[in-house]
Amino acid sequence: MTSFGYVPLHPSMAPPGDRRRFPGYAEGRSLDFSVVEGWDDVDVAVLSTEADIFRWCRAPVDVAVVLDLPDAFLDEVPSAKTRARGLVKWVAGPLSRPVMDYDRAMRRLIDRADAVVCSTPEQAEKLNRHSGNVHVALDLHAEIEPLSLGEDPGGGAQFSRLDVVWEGMHPTLAAIEQVLPALRMVDQIRGVTFHLVTDPVAPRFMNRFLMRNLHEVVSSWGLTVEIHDWEVGVLRDVAQNCDVAIVPVVREDPYQLGKPENRMRIFWRLGLPVIASDTPAHRRAVELAGVHLDTLCAGPEEWETALVSYAADGVGRRFAAEKGHAAALGPYGDEAVLGAWDQVFASVGV
Repeated sequence: MTSFGYVPLHPSMAPPGDRRRFPGYAEGRSLDFSVVEGWDDVDVAVLSTEADIFRWCRAPVDVAVVLDLPDAFLDEVPSAKTRARGLVKWVAGPLSRPVMDYDRAMRRLIDRADAVVCSTPEQAEKLNRHSGNVHVALDLHAEIEPLSLGEDPGGGAQFSRLDVVWEGMHPTLAAIEQVLPALRMVDQIRGVTFHLVTDPVAPRFMNRFLMRNLHEVVSSWGLTVEIHDWEVGVLRDVAQNCDVAIVPVVREDPYQLGKPENRMRIFWRLGLPVIASDTPAHRRAVELAGVHLDTLCAGPEEWETALVSYAADGVGRRFAAEKGHAAALGPYGDEAVLGAWDQVFASVGV
């Protein structure tokens, strides 16, 4: 019987990736695995990005190494942050020794891996330059129970207050800045309550340092903002009482631009229409779902047009919610993602 080991993002297994990537697959397929640091008694090792690069580059050839790289790290622009990553990860613990060129070290691990898993075809194309066995798998969202579409998922009376929801981690908060002028405009027309589902206080650097209090950040936004602790049940409850979700991305940042459509899929699963930044993944998603392309925004003016239009158009919101909901539970559903992971392990002989 094949023995599986997993190197998590955090020992607590609390990060979403430690539930929605390989561990979510293992639960969906009733597969036993152990949380490991090394390869003793392991036939297949699945590594998150917090694995010790130096240790796993030396893994024996009889251990099948599956490297999970859901973010577009190959698209990152070199910066002080990227240059410091190898030192920070050594200080924080994941790396057994410091490294001056973290990206180069990660490419060595890609070379060693028997399979690499990413989350978009664009990432796969770039990873194919370094690996001959690359697979695309989106996040599993089985932990988020779908909401059925009610009689009016698009938001009640035409001139009632508009409830808008965003969810995510603190590093993606900067993307909201481009939407604030549009939200303020809609607020003048009919009133807006902006719901943020996230951690009220969280580290802003490397997910480890420099704590940020979100209440201080939103105080200057000029909007009615409600902050909700990120929990699966809370997200579902908030979504149930909102009219539209937004998924903004900093399009000028190649790393952010290369992110997958996971957050869009979550809101569609919860029965909400979504207005999102125009990215390759979001465009692919709306085309697959049959949602109108005018829900994709390339800049502040398009965010303004889309939000003003959706605020006044309950029929349009319902159409987008229905199309997205069908896609989230069909071609983007759990079985499709489980099948992608099945192919990963079949490719290494499991």
